[in-house]
Amino acid sequence: MYLKLALRNIRRSVRDYAIYFITLLFGVAVFYAFNSIGSQQILFDMESSASASVFESTTQLLGMFSVVVACVLGFLILYANQFLIRRRKREFGTYLVLGMTPGHVSRIVLYETVLVGLISLAVGLICGVLLSQALSFFTAALFGTTMSNYQFVFSPDALVVTLACFAAIYVVVALFNTFTVSRCKLIDLIRAGERNERAGVRNPWACLVVFVAAIAVLAYAYQQLIANGLVMLDQPEFVRATIAMLVGSLMFFWSLAGFAIAVLTRLRGVYLRKLNLFTVRQIASKVNTAFLSLWAVCVLLFFSITVFSSGMGFVEVFVGGVEKANPYSATLSAGVWYGPDGTTGSSAGERERRAEMEADAPDRLALAEEYDWDMAAALEAGAPELWAETIGAWAQVSMWSLPDMTYDPIIDAAETVASPEAMRIDDLGKVRDTAVAVMSLSDFNAARTLQGQPAVNLEPGTCGLVNNMEIVNALAEAVAKAAPTITVADQELTVAGPIYDTQLEDNAMAATALIFVVPDEAVEALGAEGLIPTTQTLNVMYADNGKTAAENDTALGDIVAATQPSDMGGFEQGRSGAGNAYANLLWPVTRIITAHEMTDQSAGMRLMITYLALYIGFIFLVSTAAILAIQQLSQASDSAPRYRILSKLGCDAGMIYRSLLIQVLVYFLVPLALAVCHAACAIGVLSDSMFDAIGVNTFTPIMMAAGLTIVIYGGYMLVTYLAARGIAKTALTEG
Repeated sequence: MYLKLALRNIRRSVRDYAIYFITLLFGVAVFYAFNSIGSQQILFDMESSASASVFESTTQLLGMFSVVVACVLGFLILYANQFLIRRRKREFGTYLVLGMTPGHVSRIVLYETVLVGLISLAVGLICGVLLSQALSFFTAALFGTTMSNYQFVFSPDALVVTLACFAAIYVVVALFNTFTVSRCKLIDLIRAGERNERAGVRNPWACLVVFVAAIAVLAYAYQQLIANGLVMLDQPEFVRATIAMLVGSLMFFWSLAGFAIAVLTRLRGVYLRKLNLFTVRQIASKVNTAFLSLWAVCVLLFFSITVFSSGMGFVEVFVGGVEKANPYSATLSAGVWYGPDGTTGSSAGERERRAEMEADAPDRLALAEEYDWDMAAALEAGAPELWAETIGAWAQVSMWSLPDMTYDPIIDAAETVASPEAMRIDDLGKVRDTAVAVMSLSDFNAARTLQGQPAVNLEPGTCGLVNNMEIVNALAEAVAKAAPTITVADQELTVAGPIYDTQLEDNAMAATALIFVVPDEAVEALGAEGLIPTTQTLNVMYADNGKTAAENDTALGDIVAATQPSDMGGFEQGRSGAGNAYANLLWPVTRIITAHEMTDQSAGMRLMITYLALYIGFIFLVSTAAILAIQQLSQASDSAPRYRILSKLGCDAGMIYRSLLIQVLVYFLVPLALAVCHAACAIGVLSDSMFDAIGVNTFTPIMMAAGLTIVIYGGYMLVTYLAARGIAKTALTEG
């Protein structure tokens, strides 16, 4: 009997359960789909362990965040369930009057909770499995590949995690419902519909003062955020901006209702028109009593929009333009000599570097001079057959630092044609104190030829400028316009355009910055003065040998090991081992970067950031929208007697429904509007300090965030209005 009664109650209360059911369905579907990411790797041809580790690391990160998501969803489901219990207290009281015991009522509620939970879990899992298939194709797009052998993927691990998580949530909800119903007194249940929340009334002048103060505090928060630039989050400006944003937002919602009433009551033509007086008072009553939840919703919305928009932007920061940044099959770098303290770049010590290297790493210097600093010759001699089989073409680039000149006079010349702010001098660190970097024309043309660019010529007495790093573009353009002179081994050379956009090595991003191309004889003169190259890179193109990129990468490692065995020690330490004569001081190779490796890493970073941003954005949007929906439905339920009175006073149903629509729109859109203002400031600051500096367009991520918000948040708003309208319609019918 109790089970039949529970089934009948669910059928009769479909409208009441709509928000609850949708929230559960969304939660289960998204939870399963994102926890099944790791199972998708069987759809792709993983050539290397690095590719496979992409899925492993992404799965681990999403798994850790799923703990937070489970807690958020658990709180949300419990919060939604409170509305259902409160809405049905009078019904429960009727059961008690008819002779049921609190235990019997609790059993009915338990059955209802279990049934709704099982239905939502089943439907959510079906939707989650379908969503995970769609994510497979989305994953393929993030990897820049297609699935030639698609197969249906089901993740038992994700199923177990989802079942365990939501089973635990439903158990807590069932216990909470049972405890709540069993503790209620009959008189409280019977009179539940008559005990509405008392509307808070605040002094309008106090609200006006606090509202103005809130605007001032928020303006200060924005100013501090702009000053910080969202680059260094441990700076006092960021802390002050965060505190001011939180405090200002709280003051805004505390004072909003009183301020609005103070303004509208003076616009009598608007305030006294139709049901505006009733509508305003309804909104003010709810805002005054729920300003803390509105504040929390606003903060979560701001976080959700900002994380999603900036997350998509950070994808382009870290992995955008990976093809342009890796024009060669591989790049082998030689640090040459950084000195005992592991530093270089200052013009003061350039003349001492060779002597220091001879004292601390004589075998490396002897090997370099034996092959005349020719990295390819040294590596080919170590494994001639493997070299011939693996390497199809190569080009070496040697960088030299001028011993008597830094970028300081060059920047001074650039400032005659552009301001420091326009050139972003403050964002470029200690560039003024850095020794000027130069390379020979023959090395430059060899690198250009290797990647299919035409060779260039220099007019007598001139030098060229190479730059493809977005953040330095404005400075490079100013330098080219100012046409300063640099001195290379007593030879005066004037900078002449154009600026050459050439990537000189494989890297995570386009990273060639303010390199001067000088005649070969100028570089030879530097060598004659006893200088050695600052760094060297050997760019190679693999031969057409039928091997995969991963297999050629392995062969390249074997070539390096033949000349420079890994058991020498220090090779794996990178720059951190600069104090070791065989760490970052090695010649011919300090580091190997391959295009295949960079592509794998970029795909992994794209996958990880995108899915994390989607996960956070979706869950927080659902949470905030569900909280607002439940609050609005609760108010609509409490206000049912008022709608009956309005109907008796002559208001038609259309006027009441329009009032409901305005209430829902204001309640949903006000926290969203303030959150959008916060997000616009944060994203604007990020764009100015980071995204624009490296050429990342934030329009697409912002549009994606707007689309997600419209679909999820707008969907909840529509369902809320329809459900509230149904409550009002029932009240009018009963009246």
